[in-house]
Amino acid sequence: MNLVLVAIHLEASARAVPLGPAMLASVVKRAFPGAVHTQILDLFLHQSAEACATQILALNPDWVGLSLYVWNRALGREIARILRARKPSLLLFAGGSEATADPGGVMGEGFLDLVLPGEGEDLLVEVVGRLLKGTPVAEIRRAIRPASVKDLATLPSPYLDGSLDPAAYPGMLWELSRGCPFRCDFCFESRGTEGTRRVPMERVKAELLHFEACGVSQVFVLDPTFNFDKRQAKAILRLIAAQAPAIHFFFEIRSEFIDPELARLFAAIRCSLQIGLQSADDTVLRNINRSIDPEDFEAKVLLLHEAGATYGFDLIYGLPGDTLEGFHASLDFALSLAPNHLDIFPLSVLPGTRLHDTAPDFGLQHLKDIPYTVLASPGFSEADMRAAARTAQACDRMYNQGKAVPWFALLMEALGWAPSELFTRFADFLDAHADPDTTALQVAFFTSCFSDPKAAAVAADIVSYFGYSGALMEAAERNPQSPSDDPEAWLRTHTRLAPFHHDPRALLDLLESGLTDLEGLACTLPDHPCQALLSIEGGDPMLRIASPAEAAAFGRNTI
Repeated sequence: MNLVLVAIHLEASARAVPLGPAMLASVVKRAFPGAVHTQILDLFLHQSAEACATQILALNPDWVGLSLYVWNRALGREIARILRARKPSLLLFAGGSEATADPGGVMGEGFLDLVLPGEGEDLLVEVVGRLLKGTPVAEIRRAIRPASVKDLATLPSPYLDGSLDPAAYPGMLWELSRGCPFRCDFCFESRGTEGTRRVPMERVKAELLHFEACGVSQVFVLDPTFNFDKRQAKAILRLIAAQAPAIHFFFEIRSEFIDPELARLFAAIRCSLQIGLQSADDTVLRNINRSIDPEDFEAKVLLLHEAGATYGFDLIYGLPGDTLEGFHASLDFALSLAPNHLDIFPLSVLPGTRLHDTAPDFGLQHLKDIPYTVLASPGFSEADMRAAARTAQACDRMYNQGKAVPWFALLMEALGWAPSELFTRFADFLDAHADPDTTALQVAFFTSCFSDPKAAAVAADIVSYFGYSGALMEAAERNPQSPSDDPEAWLRTHTRLAPFHHDPRALLDLLESGLTDLEGLACTLPDHPCQALLSIEGGDPMLRIASPAEAAAFGRNTI
């Protein structure tokens, strides 16, 4: 029998790895060697349902399994409809979070034979065994009962058994645990599971060594609270430092469990940390079964900051009991702690979560179909939700895409604005100005913000240097070629010609000496209009003043 397991990814990225289907392929391979030929297919949200169905049918499947999530349920439904019409003999089933949270709704769409809710490994083995014995599908359907895998050590590793080749993808997903010790009402992670179960350290080490041997460059760790078990977290971080120092890791952590040693261990490896702040208002958080002590949160984040670890926060707007003003206050609190990035989302009332049950009590109006986002609440009108979305988009463009961390506090202090006010103004600015060059947009915006031309010029130079050098470093990491490979391509990705009002070398010297007051910088720096060549050498930004001839040559890509 030919089984095709389908992953429908949001977009092509380092996270687009079919780990779920690969886990299923591993258990089927182990349980039915030779009886079932399993193939994994990567599809993407931008593809048409017809094209997806054609790719699936080209593999000549007898059975097809679809992994359904919030972002792909509509496309998955359409693919199933086309497959049913084009090959009626196919057995079609679905798993994933949408199938787990809303099995009746998914089955009720009428194109699937089976829905496998919950953790799928043991359930799929049971179903495949019954199918091979000729058990009628209707009988199998009646017998399906979701269940958690009690011991993750019983599962084979799709990396180590060859079901998933790390070298075939730009990044890897690495599952270290299942379940969550917390019960946040908006989250599905802990609902219906039997506590937190962890992958044994022996397998963790074997998989890590395999990633290193395969040349994996980045790993996204699937553990919603990596540092909950601090002893094991520290052991894994020491193992990474010793065995895989070149790989960049992405972790989700909780602030409560940060201590000085853990902060130092994070800082000692290449990693980025994501902390679910959600809101800085304890009263609001208690409505979703969370809490916060802002002083403790700040103290724990300060440990990361002092150690030199890279960290970011998540914020949610539209939470029950929150207001637009409260969201702005949380935004201002978050940015006062200098995160490397800030991800902001509207609240979604996901089926299967406790919030889905309590939403009427809070007066939450939300979409009944995907993506289930909140439209309004008693304290958060539809207009307020739109305003929060504009603020979130402006924050992403300026702070995240705009590499604003090095200069953000300096310019905020000079303007005397709260971050929420800045992003509200920037959102209005974006309505009237379109430019794909984010740094150029920032320069134009800040130039308009300062009434003093000297202060505006220094602000523009600061934003230009850090914006363009940051973009070059990011591009160089994505495309680490040498000049000899393709000189013109290297020039485009590793070098930038940028105008400055002052000598940028003198500006950087003053910043490094500790002069971080915009007024002081404006008084100290002599005017020196010039063009500078920014480049990346040895992983670090470099600059030099360009002569008129060099500037002209750069425009012709002939430097």
